[in-house]
Amino acid sequence: MVSYMIPLMTRALVRVFCYHTTMFWADRVVQEIEQNRGKGGRLIVRDEKTASGRVHIGSMRGVAVHGLVARVLNDRGTQADFLYEINDFDPMDGIPAELPASEWEQYLGMPLNKVPSPDGRATNFAEYYASEFIEVIKGTGFDPKFYRGSELYLNGKMNDVIKIALTRAADIRRIYLEVSGSKKVDNWLPISMICAKCGKIGTTVAHGFDGKDVYYKCIAGAGGAVGCGHEGHGSPFDGGGKLPWKAEWPAKWKVLNVAVEGAGKDHSTKGGARDVPNHIS
Repeated sequence: MVSYMIPLMTRALVRVFCYHTTMFWADRVVQEIEQNRGKGGRLIVRDEKTASGRVHIGSMRGVAVHGLVARVLNDRGTQADFLYEINDFDPMDGIPAELPASEWEQYLGMPLNKVPSPDGRATNFAEYYASEFIEVIKGTGFDPKFYRGSELYLNGKMNDVIKIALTRAADIRRIYLEVSGSKKVDNWLPISMICAKCGKIGTTVAHGFDGKDVYYKCIAGAGGAVGCGHEGHGSPFDGGGKLPWKAEWPAKWKVLNVAVEGAGKDHSTKGGARDVPNHIS
């Protein structure tokens, strides 16, 4: 595997920079958290990255910000756990430049944890790229509790929020429209089902929910993913389906009892990717 490790000197500079600038922002953020938190146990600080390819160094920003906030919370006597999700349940919506498109386009639309590893040794595609990033994170001195997004779905932890999202789909459609200007058709549902025929999740369009099963058609998806045309229905629970990102984000806040999770300016603009989840939450 081609290495993408931060050089040792860079790691040292990251440590120095992070620790010596903590007092300029992390203490202020922690004070705000302490002032606004209610009574309770440990606080959950969370961040995530979709393991869809080699991770850009910019993704270390979220690790550093959340990692330092969690560290300062603990230093000040407020117990906090830093959770870091490797999102391996998103569909493969693009092919990394180092891989031959002709060999990998067949997997477009499949959950990342079901796509084979490029080196034939890692458990799956997501783990191949995640392992490299995890090594970088640990090398810079941060040690979050890692988990996989697929675990939340396959273990049934997302079942309740999926049912809420499906039964209140009209409210979510209204929020999309009012907050971001995105208009969904009247039967649009916030769920992507795993096609029973081809196994893809990024190509299905759901159009009905009877309280138990979701009805869908496998058509097409992002990045040129091609559906198989299958029309069917199945349970969206226990890993049978996945919420779209803007509905999934607040769902994870609820499921994991997240107290602290930041976002970049690109996400936090009015009507943006953070504004919609805030309203859904």
